[in-house]
Amino acid sequence: MKLKTIILTMGILSFLIGCKKENRYTDKQGNVIIEKGDETFIIPSEYEKTQASYKIFLRNETDKLVSIENRFTLKPDEEKIFEFVDTDTILFDFGAKIFFGNTGLETDDKKGKLAGIGGEYWENYKVPDHVEYGFVIVPPGEGDMPTE
Repeated sequence: MKLKTIILTMGILSFLIGCKKENRYTDKQGNVIIEKGDETFIIPSEYEKTQASYKIFLRNETDKLVSIENRFTLKPDEEKIFEFVDTDTILFDFGAKIFFGNTGLETDDKKGKLAGIGGEYWENYKVPDHVEYGFVIVPPGEGDMPTE
């Protein structure tokens, strides 16, 4: 009986020690963000397109010019804040795009050149509070890669 109690106690302690503390919060768009250890999970809210306008922060951290179709070009180490309507799509010359889908703002970036920013990066880049979304253009593979 004592052996079963010891094993059960060890199992419970192992479970509790192995559990990672999670930090859960809701962003400006109603998405639930769960940070657990080194992993971040997003539970998206439903999004309905209304032709609403949002401010987006973009920064180019590559050594090349980056063109945003029908809008502007970012030089290396240049940043820009601009208005974006939820029925539009931002098309980059390197093939990525930013658009509003069923769950809000989404990206299609197979090369991993876009990195969404928030938290400490928001502060590091000194993004103003009135901006709703932020992205940094980085070398291939250093951005947010799609999960399978």
